Amino acid sequence: MESHVIPFENRWTNGKHAWEWHCELERLGVPTVRTMYCEHETHHRNKSAVVFDIPAGFVHDWLAFHDRRAARQQFLWRASVITLGIIAASGVLLGALR
Repeated sequence: MESHVIPFENRWTNGKHAWEWHCELERLGVPTVRTMYCEHETHHRNKSAVVFDIPAGFVHDWLAFHDRRAARQQFLWRASVITLGIIAASGVLLGALR
């Protein structure tokens, strides 16, 4: 049997259970899970589970992982656009000097 490792720190359960929770959250998607988490934190904070039997802490860590990944992708996108802009501006300036 293949062992799965979730891509973020897990303090909530063992590997197999964590992988099942991770897959369930991935299936639901970030926007849906974020909405469910906000609903939980606003109205049901005293309950331990957010989505089915998944603890609020695990859901929070999962959302934080996706937020970090989205921020990293946005940073790389911006860096590549700035780099290409500098290259294009250099090409224009070098072409004008000839």
